Amino acid sequence: MDSRPESVNKLRTFLESKPDFPFYALIGHPVGHSHSPLIHNHALKKAGSSARYIALDTTGDDVAWLGQLLSHPHFLGANVTIPHKQRIIDLLDRTEPKATSVGAVNTVKPENGVLTGYNTDIRGAEASIKEYALRIMGRPAVIFGTGGAARAYAAAVQVAGINQVYVISRNPEISRWPDRFGKTSVKISGYLNLPDLLSGAGLIINTTPLGMSPNLDESPVSEILAPLLKEKVCLDAIYNPLKTKFLKLAEKAGASATISGLTMFVEQAAASYYIWTGKPFPKEEAKELIINASKNDIPR
Repeated sequence: MDSRPESVNKLRTFLESKPDFPFYALIGHPVGHSHSPLIHNHALKKAGSSARYIALDTTGDDVAWLGQLLSHPHFLGANVTIPHKQRIIDLLDRTEPKATSVGAVNTVKPENGVLTGYNTDIRGAEASIKEYALRIMGRPAVIFGTGGAARAYAAAVQVAGINQVYVISRNPEISRWPDRFGKTSVKISGYLNLPDLLSGAGLIINTTPLGMSPNLDESPVSEILAPLLKEKVCLDAIYNPLKTKFLKLAEKAGASATISGLTMFVEQAAASYYIWTGKPFPKEEAKELIINASKNDIPR
């Protein structure tokens, strides 16, 4: 099922068209690269639902229109991606404990006039990490980025017995994070300390857009520092492309494992779908759809 034509809608344009059908939405900027419409529309069609899932490009200036979307009579639920995972909270009536603990929401469900926010990214992140627990247990994790995905991974590393996370920020002096996520201690650091932090880490995670279109030739770890990725588990939250420059550098350096964002993406989607519908999500079919689509993708 090709849903790409619907993945370029602007939020305002969509609402001004006065949609008269039930719909789910992806809210974020940019969203043209996303395969969320592809896999969610496949799941909805398979379940016999008449609802549609549409990606809506939503900039930071669209707050008023965002309120209209969340209150639309045909709105059934939303996924939220950068840069709105934190700011969306102000528009909700309540958030689940996990979302509250990390201060980020990626799933919204309206029910009886109440808007509830959830964080299914944490579940997806845990699924990505747990099978590598024996390789990284007890060693620190380094996370590039400070957004909602970074917070989800910082909360998820506990499943691998990691109790120290270093979050790498371009502006560490203004990054506001909790000192702990559960049992895990969190410290914000700049790039000056990066060589030492990479050397001591067991798990290195990219949650920045570096490596995603239009930044395909960029990586949070430079080629000069890439040898420090040797024997480390390296994970990229990006799933399109499936192998980013960061993962290519890690593979060349002899990383213990290189992991794309595919598992995290499908697992968080499955959890969101269940929250909305109460039905299971075809995870293996979704992975196959994404892999096939990625092979045919023209980066943009």
